[in-house]
Amino acid sequence: MANQTSSLIGADLSGLGGATALFALGTVAFGTDGSEWQYVEVTSTLNTGKLVVIGAAGTAKVLTSARFTNFASGMDIAAAQNQINQSEFGWVAKRGRQLYVLCSASFTAGTYEAGYGIAANSGRLVAGTNVAAGNTLFGIWITSSVATADFAAGVPTLAVFQWPRMVGAG
Repeated sequence: MANQTSSLIGADLSGLGGATALFALGTVAFGTDGSEWQYVEVTSTLNTGKLVVIGAAGTAKVLTSARFTNFASGMDIAAAQNQINQSEFGWVAKRGRQLYVLCSASFTAGTYEAGYGIAANSGRLVAGTNVAAGNTLFGIWITSSVATADFAAGVPTLAVFQWPRMVGAG
C-alpha cells in the first residue's frame, strides 16, 4: 500500500472509508510508487480493487460498460485500494505501481496489448476481446498473474495504472 508523499495532514491512503468527510471532494494526494489518489464519496460499497469512474463533483460510481460514455463527459478512472462502504468518503488510486485491481477472468502477468473490458455491472476487468467493439480500457498493466480460483474468490491482483482511459464505440 502506498504511503502519502503530499503535505496533507491526516490523509491516510491505506485507511478504510469513513462516514465523515475529512477533505474536500476531489482533493488529490500523491503517494509512493508514483501514485496519485483522489478523495471521493462512493455511491455503492467498494471492495479492494473495484474500478470506479469519478465525476467532477467527486462522486465515485462502479465502472460498468454502460458508463463508458461517461468518460467522454470528463470522468476519471480509478480503483479502490481498500474497503469503502456506500455513502462513505475515502481515497481511490488513479495512477501508480503496485495497485490492486479486480478481474473477472484469468490473466497472465504482463498481458495488455488487446486492452481490457469491463465485466457487466462489476467494476472488474475482462479481456478486451470479450467486450463490444470499441468498448476497451487502456492504461492498466497487470503485473501478477490471475488464476481462475483467485478471480472467482474476488482476490485482487497487482497492476500498474498509467492514466487509465476508455475507448468507446464512437
